[in-house]
Amino acid sequence: MKKITFYILIGYFILQMAFPGYYIYRHYNTLYTGESYKFAVAPYDPYDPFRGRYVALRPELNISSANGRYVLLEKDAEGYAVIAGWQEHKPDRGQFAKDLQLERYYMNEKMAPEAERIQRNPDSPEDRFYLLVKVKNGDYVIQGLYINDIPIEEYITQG
Repeated sequence: MKKITFYILIGYFILQMAFPGYYIYRHYNTLYTGESYKFAVAPYDPYDPFRGRYVALRPELNISSANGRYVLLEKDAEGYAVIAGWQEHKPDRGQFAKDLQLERYYMNEKMAPEAERIQRNPDSPEDRFYLLVKVKNGDYVIQGLYINDIPIEEYITQG
């Protein structure tokens, strides 16, 4: 009887570790093997006492007017994301993201105010902000916030 209890406990422990492990695997699998999409954004920097500093984003695409759960994605000539449509059910083909939310980008609290300053007073009028998002099988992972093809963290430390 003690052996059965031991095996049940071991099985329960493995099961408890499998669930978070699966979600971690899905996140990194999407990050490393997903297709990259650039979402043009206009950042601004709010402060939330519970979450700290982050860069809040306003995507230039009208994601909030969704009339479906799945957003169908395509790319324009410059590689920026274009919404090809919406669906309520999982699409059979093409690239899509489920419940796409691109309103926040968390970064170092000391860098977030500088990111806001750069956004409000860009060094050049041609400066372009975009969010690089990896998409695979409905999952998506925000890879980084970029200004002129340079990660915002690197741009701040260089300049």
